[in-house]
Amino acid sequence: MKLAKLSLAAIMAAGAFSVANATPLEDAIKGVNLSGYGYYRFHDQSAQEAYSKVEIRVGLTGAVSENVQYYVRATMDRLTRTNAAVGKGSFLVDRAVMSYTGFKYTKVMLGRMYTGTPLDDTDAVGLKVLVSPVAGLTLAGAYFTDNSAVTNAATAVAAIYSNDMFNARAWYVKLDPENSSANNGADFIFVEGGANVGPVAVKAQYAQANPDGVAPTASTIRIQASGKVGPVTLRAGYVTNDKDAGNVTIDGSWEGDNDLIYGGIYGLVQINEADENAYFGEVKGSFGPFAVKAGYVSYDNGTYDDQYYGQVGYKVSKKLSTYVRYGSASPVAAGADDKTLARFQAQYNF
Repeated sequence: MKLAKLSLAAIMAAGAFSVANATPLEDAIKGVNLSGYGYYRFHDQSAQEAYSKVEIRVGLTGAVSENVQYYVRATMDRLTRTNAAVGKGSFLVDRAVMSYTGFKYTKVMLGRMYTGTPLDDTDAVGLKVLVSPVAGLTLAGAYFTDNSAVTNAATAVAAIYSNDMFNARAWYVKLDPENSSANNGADFIFVEGGANVGPVAVKAQYAQANPDGVAPTASTIRIQASGKVGPVTLRAGYVTNDKDAGNVTIDGSWEGDNDLIYGGIYGLVQINEADENAYFGEVKGSFGPFAVKAGYVSYDNGTYDDQYYGQVGYKVSKKLSTYVRYGSASPVAAGADDKTLARFQAQYNF
């Protein structure tokens, strides 16, 4: 309908009708949950240039109808290296998911989401279906495209179970290359079992990556035991990789990006080399607003002997917390410098 053909009274009536049917702002945002954080970080690592980083992440969750929900998340950051005159920033809407819960025991998710496999932390566009037919058991199936790390399509199936004493999960993930003639696909298997007995928890993992083409199959076995005594938690574990390859992650990232059992400070020394063994122990505790952590890792990888690390955190308020972290890894070669990592971070959660 063209505005020029309406009389003045009709224009006023049309305007009044539009205003009358507009949703007031307070009603539009009712039921929408806002969550996120903002942090400042200073990071200094040997053989790399130190940097400062500011990151803000905001997520919105709400309901479209009784059985349809949405989640949208945006992340903004700016990183400035010590000797750089200008920093580099980015803005990304990395989550946009619609969920449907109208089917019994089932949740269907569609959009750009966290893939949720235990061997990466990437996001991708895809479809994920979660079915919980009985208490404690979840069956999952997913298909993703446009993976942010590997650019391949991924198909995943999983079975996850947990109760007060036992927990287990098994995943199979298949990557399909975009170019059918390329040898960059792979099959991944992840199996984990755990048990809780009083204050003690034990967990064991097996993960395998079988790439297409000439790359060798990689596998790792990881075990961990932990226990809590008052405000103190103790943790110890062992990692062993096969003789051909040790990197079983889907996105090729260091262990902090996934659910693999890990000892040490993420990013200081990776535990993904072939024929590598590592023992680790850690103690951490919370004392009022203070949180402390210290640990040791012993390597048998021909590159590093051991790693020491520590962290002290202080909770300024319910939403504001800070920590200082330091770690050092000693190389095998005589006269070589230690690999070090130091970080300060202050984070506000809302």
